[in-house]
Amino acid sequence: MLTDRFIKSTKPKEKERFYSDYDGLYLRVGPINKGGGKTWRFRFKNTSKSLGKYPEVELAEVRDLVRKIRKQLAKGLDPFQKKHKELEVASDFIEPYAKLKGLDLKSKEIQTVTRNINYLINELGDRPPHDYSKIEINSFVSARLLDVSTGSIRRELNSICAVFNLVYEEHEIDHFHRFRKIHIPREGEDKVERDDFTPDQLEVIREIIKGSENKVEQIIGLLIDTGMRSSEAVGLASADVHLGRIPHIVLHKNTFRRLKTKNSQRKIPLVGSSLDAANNLDLKDEWVFSNYIHNIDSANASVNNRLKRILGPESPTSHSFRHTLATRLRSVECPEYMRKELGGWASSVSEMYGTPTDITSKAEYIEKSLDWVTEIL
Repeated sequence: MLTDRFIKSTKPKEKERFYSDYDGLYLRVGPINKGGGKTWRFRFKNTSKSLGKYPEVELAEVRDLVRKIRKQLAKGLDPFQKKHKELEVASDFIEPYAKLKGLDLKSKEIQTVTRNINYLINELGDRPPHDYSKIEINSFVSARLLDVSTGSIRRELNSICAVFNLVYEEHEIDHFHRFRKIHIPREGEDKVERDDFTPDQLEVIREIIKGSENKVEQIIGLLIDTGMRSSEAVGLASADVHLGRIPHIVLHKNTFRRLKTKNSQRKIPLVGSSLDAANNLDLKDEWVFSNYIHNIDSANASVNNRLKRILGPESPTSHSFRHTLATRLRSVECPEYMRKELGGWASSVSEMYGTPTDITSKAEYIEKSLDWVTEIL
């Protein structure tokens, strides 16, 4: 058994020496040509682990540590099991968040999270989340207001807060961050309502893209009479497109496309321009739009640019197809629940949801709306 006097008097020699204490603890004295340092070692499962240097860690301290290790081993716990990566600053939280969510670091959701956290870092520096004060976060909001709308800032804050909340909870981090319930001055007052497409505009678009093999125009065709979001259309797998007796699309999350909400998973009938576009798709590959699958934002930009070339610079955006379809369906007295199901705005309340009869009924309402005419006041 070692004593403090013995440890202090021990001198390094040409070769390293080991002096045993008990319970697997021993002192290693390095060779003189390498400094002769004294370190504590603990034998564990045919290997040894360092417990610190002497005299920084004294004999009484290291014995106490060994007792604690032995208690953990008796309970079947591995005290040397690798812990989570140390989460020191905001950027460290992205990778564990992706792992907890089961997402690839290249996925759209994680790219969005990374972008939003980078906005924060660029303004306030890369620091522990709990280190940002409420005053600093409010200054970050003020800075972002110079570039984006209040709605965009709210989405960014919600994204940042979700990352910190989940990782703090699952990694048992006891600190408190201040990204909850952030006030945004005049929130919502700058919201700009999207314009619907007019019947004349839809007629022009339909005529130009009819029978097109151009990928961007095919995306437009799919959007016109389905109410899909651009990301939903661009993320289609060939297996999602069914062109049999009752043509329809099955929307569900996949590797590249995570649906906005659980209600977004749905079956959509194909009629009108959307059916025409679907009939001209190349479904030989796994993904319908493989050239855009890794960059859905680029596809959306291409669609909006094409719409501006067709209708002019004041053209509504691709997202307006969804709102326009909702307006069209109301005009033909399509039931509200059915409109919500088609757009993925609410879960089904129909016992027939997703059945051939249900899809056919929805197709009939969309077909009625193809000749939609409204008077612009």
